[in-house]
Amino acid sequence: MPFEVAPLDPEDLDEARELLAESCEFDQAAEVAEEKLFGAGTGGAVAMPIAARAPDGSLLGVAVASDSWLRLIAVSPTARGEGIGSELLATAEDLCWSVGADEIRTLDQPGNYLAPGIDVRNQHTINWLLERGFEHAGENVSLLIDLRDNPHLARLPELEDGLTDAGYLVRPAVATDAPALQSWITEMFSAGWAAEAERAAVAPPGGVHIAIDEDDGALVGFAAHDGNNRGLGWFGPAGTDPEHRGHGIGATLLLRCLRDIRNTGLDRCLISWVGPREFYDRAAGVTGERRYAVLRKYLASERTIV
Repeated sequence: MPFEVAPLDPEDLDEARELLAESCEFDQAAEVAEEKLFGAGTGGAVAMPIAARAPDGSLLGVAVASDSWLRLIAVSPTARGEGIGSELLATAEDLCWSVGADEIRTLDQPGNYLAPGIDVRNQHTINWLLERGFEHAGENVSLLIDLRDNPHLARLPELEDGLTDAGYLVRPAVATDAPALQSWITEMFSAGWAAEAERAAVAPPGGVHIAIDEDDGALVGFAAHDGNNRGLGWFGPAGTDPEHRGHGIGATLLLRCLRDIRNTGLDRCLISWVGPREFYDRAAGVTGERRYAVLRKYLASERTIV
């Protein structure tokens, strides 16, 4: 099957969304197509979307390179086995190399990721990438929280009262909080977390809750949702100043975010890149998990700058 690979134009978003809907069995790529195809990553890492098209102009596949990540790759089920995915992948690798990357990783780009790796149920794609020089670089886990009739949410007023008694103010962040919030999270945690939280804070209706020490007005904790994969009910990032842990700040902020997500009509929350699983199980009740393989391929030995 003849085809040509070229940059994907933003005007082709609807067509690309349709392709993602029919191609991505394990991810909700179509629902966040604009964010994944054209949105920036941490530090302003630009998206470099490419498309494979047949001579009649029909879209056969898409991929997105950004910095040193393969953020997304999908080929229409009716066009597989024709070398389209291999050509999209090779072009994505060249794009990463062109901006100075000496490796390419799958999906787990800080600040803008469809998933923190490739769903381990998608063994066909994992094997396909391994055959093309990728190697395993780790595994990430996401937790599932059921929101309907979740008994933990009923504890929220009690937790909030406890924080008030302990001298903390808990409230939603507003857009004007974003600069201070970003600076604090960058210093306390990471720039990737800060970028994701800032997007959650400024996008209406807002997706960040913060805790403030009323003694000195200092920010001591935050929790965010839907800064990445907006509208899908993804929780995170979140963190509390170590000096203020043990008062229930983290649990309170988590539950406030879960309440927000439930109020949008979603029945489930996904908590990605999980660290302290015990905390989430205790605070909100874990009902399932998803596991993701992270793959990596070194590029430096294969390419030279011309």
